[in-house]
Amino acid sequence: MRAVMQALSSSSRFRFIATFAFTTALLFPLAVHAQETATSRTAKSGEEAKKPAKKQASPEFLRVKKDGRKKVALQTAVAKYRKVGEPNGPEVTLVGAVHVGEAEYYSKLNQLFRGYDSLLFEMVMDPAAGVPDPEQRGVSPVSTIQVGMKDALDLTFQLDEIDYRAKNFVHADMTPTEFFDTMNKREEGLMQMVLRSIGSSIAMQSSGKSTGDVELLAALVSEDRAKALRRAFASQMQMMDGQMAAITGKDGKSTLITERNAKAFEVLKDELESGRQKLGVFYGAGHLKDMHERLLKDFGMELVETEWMDAWDLR
Repeated sequence: MRAVMQALSSSSRFRFIATFAFTTALLFPLAVHAQETATSRTAKSGEEAKKPAKKQASPEFLRVKKDGRKKVALQTAVAKYRKVGEPNGPEVTLVGAVHVGEAEYYSKLNQLFRGYDSLLFEMVMDPAAGVPDPEQRGVSPVSTIQVGMKDALDLTFQLDEIDYRAKNFVHADMTPTEFFDTMNKREEGLMQMVLRSIGSSIAMQSSGKSTGDVELLAALVSEDRAKALRRAFASQMQMMDGQMAAITGKDGKSTLITERNAKAFEVLKDELESGRQKLGVFYGAGHLKDMHERLLKDFGMELVETEWMDAWDLR
């Protein structure tokens, strides 16, 4: 790591640090503090539908809303799906999230979640232990950086704002045991994924496809530093597909995205089979492209409606 830092110019060094913080804070999973390695069962995909839906182009699940050239808000999608030919059948809604956001954003999400029979949520944790109160959570390097991003951007942290104790909340993610075991089986490492994602981001910046040094450096001397940093990082967020591709293996899969999604959709299948009619799946926005494809292919569903929620005020 030291050799990499020494090889970078001062401006590139800042970009490296900023990209590291961005990648860790916004792409890595929410997790209750846990560090362990053990065995786990292999996650399986959702049910095979007899009549799969017609393929739809993958929609956006995270975007920067603009007024002309001016950035107004970073928005996450609320995408509703139904079985093809069953307008009165079960609904599955993918609710995108960013792990740091406006308090009002999370307040509106809490209100939205009350309307679902079951709300499947993301968190690498032991469901038997439950979600601890904020002051009882352990500290890990990833969560420390996520909280640091919250402070730098003058935002709030998802774990502190969402009511995970709501009765309709259903854990739909790996346990720490499953997570680390899957990473070991796939010969993946967290630092390896971070560095690959950083390399992808720097390559995009160098090719002119992403925010360059100027906007990030200008944010540091802005009178409203937090808002300026939000606008700079929001531009990074638009390149999320590239970030996701950077952490996948040669088989197009990764523990962070596809394998956790497979586990989530095992739970979704169980909830649908139990007769639930209105389900929400609350996961980081970077997961939803793969989830969209699973709903079409494995569950015979189609996208019928998309709404947008403001996660960051960029004005």
